[in-house]
Amino acid sequence: MRSGVNRFVGGIAAVLLLFAATSVTDTRTAQAQPATTPRDGYGFAVGAPMTWMSPMDADRELDAVARTGATWLRVFVDWSRIEPMPGAYDWGYLDHWIDGAVSRGLQVLAMVSYTPEWGRTPGSYFSAPPVDPALLASFLTTLVKRYGDRVSSWEVWNEPNVPLFFGYLDDRAARYTALLKAAYPAIKAVQPHSTVLAAGMSRAFAPDAPPTFVEAMYALGAGGFFDAMAMHPYVYPAGLGIDDHNGWSDVERVRQLMVDNGDGGKKIWMTEIGAPTAAATPGGVTQQEQARQITDVLAKAARTVYSGPVFIYSIRDIDTADQTDDQDNFGALLTSDWRPKVTAEVLAR
Repeated sequence: MRSGVNRFVGGIAAVLLLFAATSVTDTRTAQAQPATTPRDGYGFAVGAPMTWMSPMDADRELDAVARTGATWLRVFVDWSRIEPMPGAYDWGYLDHWIDGAVSRGLQVLAMVSYTPEWGRTPGSYFSAPPVDPALLASFLTTLVKRYGDRVSSWEVWNEPNVPLFFGYLDDRAARYTALLKAAYPAIKAVQPHSTVLAAGMSRAFAPDAPPTFVEAMYALGAGGFFDAMAMHPYVYPAGLGIDDHNGWSDVERVRQLMVDNGDGGKKIWMTEIGAPTAAATPGGVTQQEQARQITDVLAKAARTVYSGPVFIYSIRDIDTADQTDDQDNFGALLTSDWRPKVTAEVLAR
């Protein structure tokens, strides 16, 4: 998940049109090109800003999503914020986002991450796993009981293959597999027909590369403890055709690992895609190129039989004025001062 880190679409996928657009800073003029959406639909992810955004701003972002063909919202469940003390819960921001999504006809994927201070190793970062996986299992039991009539898809953690999002541990694959083995039965005990996702894997090179991490998970017995895999195939800055950070090619490698381990029937959900429009950073792209890369990945997913829903990160920039920080400029639909971006026009219904 960057920055600190479903209405179902069936049958024939909707056709999107990337309107011709130009920019004096864009060396590649965006050309009109058709793109299709995955058969399981697409949606948006917001991440950490969900937890501090005002209800009014949350509603404005949800309204922006509703103006597109999106059918899903990935909601960040910040365990550390919701259960700051054992058994003491604050559901405020989460209620607002989930109810707001459902009222707009969006299906919800709930992504659970961030351990409360009382549940992790003293002095560790909040993205570190709990000292005992049973602590997460207990929280998930409470969570699913509360939202089970509105949410049936659950993603267990975020990007555990990279140190920033799973503590700076040497045994991250083992620790994550243990977490998954505790989480899966806890969710299924409350909601047997739910869909449980293994955490979205960040693009990374060895030794943190998604195929390396997933191979280790299988060796540790993770195969029976998830219904779908999740990946984050970002392809910026060069785009899908170059794929210089293995954003999409690692999806294909993970898919082959799944097939080799008897999980060929499980799908891969792309729980984050996108690109930052931060002109002063090496990874930044123009708004036109951002729209192109998003529609390229949507179309690529639509052409694969194993892709589940795809989630665009994110809805709105955090600080468009700061063009030196790519993490503040992943908004696909809106600038931080609520001006529509090119992708909003491309994905408009």
